[in-house]
Amino acid sequence: MEKIIPAEAYFSSLQPAALHLPHLITAIDADLLGKIVHMTKSKPGLWGVAAPFDENDVFDRARESAPFSAWALPANQAELLSFGLLAQEAVFGIKLMMLDASFDEPALVKLATTSGERLETGAYITHGYQDLPTLAELVERCEWALIPIGAERSKALFITNQEKGDWVATLKAWCDRNGRNCGTVRTDGGQLVIAETSAPEKYRENAIAHRIDRLLGEMDCYFGGVGADALTIIQKRIEHREKLQQDIARSKRGGAGA
Repeated sequence: MEKIIPAEAYFSSLQPAALHLPHLITAIDADLLGKIVHMTKSKPGLWGVAAPFDENDVFDRARESAPFSAWALPANQAELLSFGLLAQEAVFGIKLMMLDASFDEPALVKLATTSGERLETGAYITHGYQDLPTLAELVERCEWALIPIGAERSKALFITNQEKGDWVATLKAWCDRNGRNCGTVRTDGGQLVIAETSAPEKYRENAIAHRIDRLLGEMDCYFGGVGADALTIIQKRIEHREKLQQDIARSKRGGAGA
C-alpha cells in the first residue's frame, strides 16, 4: 500500500538532493542506527553536536566543541548507538546530520553549512541538512548521510551516492522484514511528495503487535494496567496529534507564502 504525503513538512527546497540520489525515509531509532552501522561498516558521528566523551572517557554534557572524529571513540559510539537520552535530545531537539566520523572535518565545514531566512514575522529559520544545495557533493565524497527530518524529527532520510545505491535496496528489504513503513521523495503533479509504502502485511502485523504488547506492559508497570477508558484516552491523543500536524502544515504554508 502506498500513501502520498506532502513533503512540505520535511523539505524546504523544491529540488532536494534526494530527488536525484538513492535514498529512503523511515523512523529513526536504535535499530535503524545499528543497521546502518552494520551495513556501511562505519562509526557515525553527529555533525553539529560536540561528542560528550573525550579520549580519557571524561564525560561533559555541556561540551561546546570537540573534533568531529571524537565521535568514533568507543564511549561516544556506545552513547550514540544506544540512542539514549543524550542522543535523543540532540536528534529530536536540533537540526543535525549523521555521517561517518572519519570524514574530513574541513570538507564538512565547507559542504555542510546550512542556510536560513528571515520571515515577515521577524522569525529566523534555519533550513535542515536535507535541503543543503551541496548535499549531493557531500555524499559523493562521504558515501552516506542520515538526516532527521520533520517537525518532530522522528523520521530520517538515509541518502547515499549512486555507487552505493545498493545500500538503499538493503535498507528497504530490512524495513520490510521488520514491518516498518518507508518512503521516497518524488514529484507528483508538479508537487514534491513522499511516497510511503507499508511493509508486507505479515511483517507489519507482527511489528504492530509487538509494539502494542510493549505499550501494554508499560501501562501495567506504571499505572496498574489499562482500564475501560484507555481507548477514549488514545482517541483524544490521536485527535490532538492530527490537529498539531495540521497546525504545523498551515504554519509552513504561511511561511512559504511569505
